[in-house]
Amino acid sequence: MIQPYQYLTLQIEDVGAEGEGIAHEDGYTVFVPNSLPGETVRAQAVTVNHRKNLVYARFIKAEVRSPIRVRPACDVYGVCGGCNYMHAEYAAELEFKKNNIAALFKKNAGIKPEIADIVPSEPVLGYRNKAQIPFAEENGKVVLGFYRARTRRVKPITDCPLHGKWLKPLIAAVTRWANENKLSSYSHETGNGVLRHLVARLLGGVLAVTIVINGDTIPDTERLKNDLENISSRYIFGISVNKERGARIMGAKYVPLYSTASEINIDGVKLGLDPLSFFQVNDYIRKKIYDKIYELVSPDKDTLFMDLYAGIGLTGIKMAKAGAEVINVEIVPEAVRDADKLYAANGLKDKATNIAGDAKDVLPRLAEKTAGKKTVIYVDPPRKGLSPEVVDSLNAFAAEKDIRLIYLSCNPATLTRDIKLLSAYAVSDPVMPFDMFPRTANTETLVELRLRRL
Repeated sequence: MIQPYQYLTLQIEDVGAEGEGIAHEDGYTVFVPNSLPGETVRAQAVTVNHRKNLVYARFIKAEVRSPIRVRPACDVYGVCGGCNYMHAEYAAELEFKKNNIAALFKKNAGIKPEIADIVPSEPVLGYRNKAQIPFAEENGKVVLGFYRARTRRVKPITDCPLHGKWLKPLIAAVTRWANENKLSSYSHETGNGVLRHLVARLLGGVLAVTIVINGDTIPDTERLKNDLENISSRYIFGISVNKERGARIMGAKYVPLYSTASEINIDGVKLGLDPLSFFQVNDYIRKKIYDKIYELVSPDKDTLFMDLYAGIGLTGIKMAKAGAEVINVEIVPEAVRDADKLYAANGLKDKATNIAGDAKDVLPRLAEKTAGKKTVIYVDPPRKGLSPEVVDSLNAFAAEKDIRLIYLSCNPATLTRDIKLLSAYAVSDPVMPFDMFPRTANTETLVELRLRRL
């Protein structure tokens, strides 16, 4: 019987959903991060579940190395919980992810669709346009870092290779400012402390920086603004007030402080950059996905494109330009207001209806809009997937309307669960994965579903 802290020598047989190696020992399934199939590794049991015969272990070293093992491009890899595949060749990472998607379709949806090769990212490093980094304290100083795997303990960092060159000077400037002003970091245990997160995004040449605080104001903002100007001449700087206990990063109140940019241009679309709005983190893959969605929809003046998790409506704007009628549904009111501005700024105000509300409440009211239209419903829900109410509404829609459903997901586990529940629809091969998040275990998966013909 394996016990916690026991040292193990294991033969790695496969790769799990989180990029961890899988071994079997003494009747237990053992998960070992940073290991690869075919390797013999030395590991230490950390968590042991005797009831389920599961062990989560700490990787120590590879005694027999896989030929696809590479040197990680990050000094804190294996300590920081952000990446999963930095020890493997990129081509192998893509194959592991594809196999995981296929396995989840079989396990959760009970089907074996064709899975296309994953569209790779270019580049593999430096692709992230957004960082959300928690503040912490170490040796009496404020630091920024990422959470260690499966913990709320922060590993301090000075840079991250998944982000561009803008991140390193930004971390240095913010931590210097915080320590010079003797500010404190927020504690989830006590609810005390001021600085919660640094949230930053470089999009369309504009650096948007938000300091999330457990308070109302921060000092010496002029100094920090001057540092930002040395990193990017086009920037937006503000604070987000979040006094709530819990894991939510951004607060409901945003206070703009300084700005030298009022709008950006993304793929020919003029838009404002609101820190509360959602954008895909990988510009290269975002464009690949949007181009594929446009190809699938093939919009014209007879098309009705409904986006049920629309954000600021960026997906639908190309449809509107092609003459389609667009209905954007979004639960965040600020994003809906930005969608109104977006379509007006691009001369498409009359082509879109932007609705503030939960998809589960709004969708049943939209049935009458589909009359005489080639209707496509597009969903890109959060990681938890579709709610049961939205699934029921989509199935009810299919009973009366000739529609197509396009589902984009960052979580293949909930995607495949939902496809099983969307009983009125069948998957139209192939399933199309995109590597939005290289070196991590995450992917974006695009699926077209058509009405099931009985």
